[in-house]
Amino acid sequence: MKKLSAAVLSSIFVISLTVGSSLRVSSAVILEDCSCTAPDQSCSASASCPHGGCILQCVGQGDCLAECSGFYEMFGMETTLQLQNARYPQLVSELARISGRDIAFSPTKPDSVFNADYKRAVLWDILDMLSDRGTVQIGGKDFEKLKRIRKALLSGTKISFCIGNTPVSTFVNDMASLTGLPLRITSGRPMTLVNLKVQEVTFDELLVKVSEQTGTKIIEDPFGVQ
Repeated sequence: MKKLSAAVLSSIFVISLTVGSSLRVSSAVILEDCSCTAPDQSCSASASCPHGGCILQCVGQGDCLAECSGFYEMFGMETTLQLQNARYPQLVSELARISGRDIAFSPTKPDSVFNADYKRAVLWDILDMLSDRGTVQIGGKDFEKLKRIRKALLSGTKISFCIGNTPVSTFVNDMASLTGLPLRITSGRPMTLVNLKVQEVTFDELLVKVSEQTGTKIIEDPFGVQ
């Protein structure tokens, strides 16, 4: 019997769940133009979310991403899961149930049998493990692109951002889950809306600008409670 650490990419397993938010034209976003263009001009993104705000990131080399606010929070979810003599469709089904998102996985070895024992594992880490063994999509988004965006955020790469009609608490939770950083708000009103469009700034610079615009203080605190 093969363990989950065996290599994975071939047939596709797709689990569909209904997702409440979607990207479509709406006047809900306060910013008149919620869009961004990558510094290298390789891609751009724009969006409006009818039930809330949006967070757009344009990194470069074709990596631009638009999501409704709250999309990234799931990546920080703690996951406890035990499977015995399982196959990938079972694992994908459980992860789709936990995340509330559609998940597609194309493993290198689709017939692998494994045991899985996760105790308070972060969902991002489980998806990262799967992506090393095949191709993962979550919520219709390529997980490899999400990994590249995380790397850009953490490396100090200059990125263009647009955050519209998003409570600063939601923004912080989204970014904490996307980056893996222990971000939290220490002062100010967490429900203050972020409406900000900036070009070619690092992630640290973005946090400063969000804090200034909302009158809050956002810090990285490994010992704090988010």
